[in-house]
Amino acid sequence: MAAKFNDSIVNKVKELERERFRAMVDADGEQLEALLSDNVSYIHTNGKRENKAQLLAAITNGKRRYRQIEVQTQDILLAREDTCIVTGRALVELEANSGVLLFLIAYTAIQVHEKAGWRLAAWQATRCATD
Repeated sequence: MAAKFNDSIVNKVKELERERFRAMVDADGEQLEALLSDNVSYIHTNGKRENKAQLLAAITNGKRRYRQIEVQTQDILLAREDTCIVTGRALVELEANSGVLLFLIAYTAIQVHEKAGWRLAAWQATRCATD
């Protein structure tokens, strides 16, 4: 029974991660609002930390325009019944003032189960070294 419960949570979190990446590419503020914890801490590959309002504003006003976020690998650890640790690598393409950027990242995300459901509480990413 516990294994089915664990698999159910892991599958739900995996789907929510896909939905979040899709919402970032689509600049879907309403969907992101639902998927992010009110107290989310979002740390970008350059070390810049944003809260929920800052992240939503940057994406929805076009300041940060994601073209694609393609998950390469992803592992999900159910740390507790209400907490999942997600680690992975993704290929990110975004438009910046200097042009289009394409880079591979390694990331850690913490998903927590709140009253509103599973939501992203923390994100930290770094660019992967290029050979």
